[in-house]
Amino acid sequence: MVEERSFNHPYKPYEIQKDLMERIYALLEGGKKVGIFESPTGTGKTLSLICPSVTWLRENKARILKSSSNSSRETQVSGDDDDDSDDSDEPEWVRQAYEKSVSGRELHALEEYERYLSSRKITYPTRNEDLRVSQGPLSHKKRKVKRVEVNFEDADFLPEEQSDNAITHPTTGAVDTAREKLGDEVKALLSKLDGHENAAESFNLTSPIKIFFTSRTHSQLSQFAAQLRLPHFPPSISTLETERIKFLALGSRKQLCINPKVSKSRDQSINDCCLDAIKNQNCEFYTKARDSHYVEEFRDAAFSQVSDIEELATIGESMGVCPYYASREVVNQGVEIVTLPYQHLLVEETRQALGIDLKDSIVILDEAHNVIDTINSVNSSEVSRADLMCCKNGLQVYTNKFRSRLGAKSRVNLMKLMKLIDVLITFLHTHYKNGSRFASSDIFDGTNADMLNIHQLNTYMKTSKIAYKIDNYTQSLQELNRESAKVQGQPTLFKVAKFLTALANPSLEGELFFEKDHVMKYMLLEPGSAFKSVVEEAKCVLFAGGTLQPVSRIFRELLPSVPSQEIETFSCNHVIPPQNLSTYIVKESFDFTFDKRESATLLRELASFFKSLALRVPDGIVAFFPSYAYLSKVVDFWKKQMLVTERIEGKRIFFETSDSSQVLNEYISEVETSGKGAILFAVVGGRLSEGINFKDALARAVVMVGLPFPNLFSGELIIKRKHLEKKIMDNGGTRNDALAATREMYEDICMTAVNQSVGRAIRHIGDYATIYLLDKRYDSSRILDKLSRWVRSRLSPNMNINAVLEDTEKFFSNKIL
Repeated sequence: MVEERSFNHPYKPYEIQKDLMERIYALLEGGKKVGIFESPTGTGKTLSLICPSVTWLRENKARILKSSSNSSRETQVSGDDDDDSDDSDEPEWVRQAYEKSVSGRELHALEEYERYLSSRKITYPTRNEDLRVSQGPLSHKKRKVKRVEVNFEDADFLPEEQSDNAITHPTTGAVDTAREKLGDEVKALLSKLDGHENAAESFNLTSPIKIFFTSRTHSQLSQFAAQLRLPHFPPSISTLETERIKFLALGSRKQLCINPKVSKSRDQSINDCCLDAIKNQNCEFYTKARDSHYVEEFRDAAFSQVSDIEELATIGESMGVCPYYASREVVNQGVEIVTLPYQHLLVEETRQALGIDLKDSIVILDEAHNVIDTINSVNSSEVSRADLMCCKNGLQVYTNKFRSRLGAKSRVNLMKLMKLIDVLITFLHTHYKNGSRFASSDIFDGTNADMLNIHQLNTYMKTSKIAYKIDNYTQSLQELNRESAKVQGQPTLFKVAKFLTALANPSLEGELFFEKDHVMKYMLLEPGSAFKSVVEEAKCVLFAGGTLQPVSRIFRELLPSVPSQEIETFSCNHVIPPQNLSTYIVKESFDFTFDKRESATLLRELASFFKSLALRVPDGIVAFFPSYAYLSKVVDFWKKQMLVTERIEGKRIFFETSDSSQVLNEYISEVETSGKGAILFAVVGGRLSEGINFKDALARAVVMVGLPFPNLFSGELIIKRKHLEKKIMDNGGTRNDALAATREMYEDICMTAVNQSVGRAIRHIGDYATIYLLDKRYDSSRILDKLSRWVRSRLSPNMNINAVLEDTEKFFSNKIL
């Protein structure tokens, strides 16, 4: 019998946590390529990911270090020996990775570096305070970084005129001249001559096997850092008593920039503003980030404890070192665990720019139900006729202002850009049809605009930073309250620039088409092609989330080339006891199919159900409708028929709007203070259907009104359906096979949304709630199989409405002491 392990969990883990940790550890040990792990919110998912993966990392690192050390000694004694026998049971990929990079000398460096960190006593400051260490060059007081008032001059708004010896970065648009490159080398040499080297520079820190943890939001990454501080993992080096986790949080410029002139920029222009400051040598923080001495001091401070993104920014600010660029230098200096946003990991060009090497590493994708949509989003672009008109207007205002100061190349390129925008406007006006496809060459048919070189214009927009320059000019006008009406919405130039990139470099897996509201869109249709490099480079990829069902979508869209035997799937039950959740399918009277959902009888039955439910459910009820439009129609009918006013059986009603944060705060306040509870009508896919914590009294009941199938007539769904059908037929499938595949796609999109919505109900082990699925279609096996396991396992037997309401009353009466 295998001994039960805790994997260094800081608390006594639940049984389901033990099961999950065992499965993750076994996956890493066994060598399968992909793991899909579903662990409901409230079950300690983050720690269940951290503990087995870091335990495995440390254990294997220890054994491989020992093996490398022994091999080194044996080689010294016996010389070259062709005996290939090896008693180590470590996977070959692990052994090879460490044997390439870790020698006895490097092992000594890792050991000495850990002792070096222990000898330094670093006091962590709050933002704008000073970082102090007990020894080394940073023991003196650091200059505070002050926020200053930033003023722009007209010259700041002029586009960059690229010189002949400039080198443009292929992905960022950064321009480095040969002189600047030489300057960096000279600075590094002078730094050493000035005595900037310290003991840290002698450490040859390596960590060829890393854990990359990525999630959708900044708060989720910060939560991971906080949870990583809780466990204590044994050292991988036997001579040490403790070994710090070498953790690094990678973030965006918006999160990490400490240059006041740059950090004030809008999200869309901060990258160009940063590169502009670097090119003009106006950023002292970047200069220090190119100095190995300051980078190593930054690294040491970051490694002294687990530092989240805010703390990393504080360290950089206290040292006067750019934390964005310094962290890029540190990522390959002994780091064991890296957190980063989805976009940093999922875009190959971004990984290359950041120096991220996934080879032989472990990739953990948290909240993985978002991965497909994120890949599609970052590889897609769109522009509307209104965007183009606004962009044209802004270009005219800008050109009129700076015509006499523009260089010849810029004048010509801006004229070409305005010509291209005119062509796009005309094409939209004459060819628009929702859901119809077109090729980039179609845009120029019948015009003389085919002489325009889209590639050259696209390159000009990147190297000149014209979108950023015009955006800055716009901001300056708006701040002065002058001409704001003429240039409102000017950031659309960034959207146009992204769309031009798609026109210039269309992927074979993408499609150009028209979407509703006179929009031209480029959409990636095969997210698996963009994700393929992650799977191929990494040792293992873990998909994790509270609600990943239906997992067939992940298989189909992200892993089409991965053999099924290389994929491990595991779905946890919930930690709550069985009596704390009941799920009901209410099919009597409820059929929300498209042709019946506006029936007066149906809407009256729906109002009656909510009235009956409000009498039996204490505190808050959250109901999810398929769309804003349908919710509006339902509420309008109720009000006209006087079925519902501002309250239902004493519970005040709230409706999700575009300003959902205010509605949510009012709803929470009502539940907490009224003593009667409240009802919140929300929308599937809206802000309140995902990421909001409706714990305890905020959601004693969750109601799904109908099935939120996507709009079959949207341009995006039309294109996806046609693409999928063609792919099935091209691979030898029949028409029925193609129809079955598109049906599966629609159902998967729908049930992903359902699972996210009902997942709002239970948030911790002591929580309790009821879930109501209002539609007879929920009783179909195809739909039931796509429900999250923890919801499906607590499904009550078929009941009529009266029986459901009676059972609801019993459920809550047992909870009230």
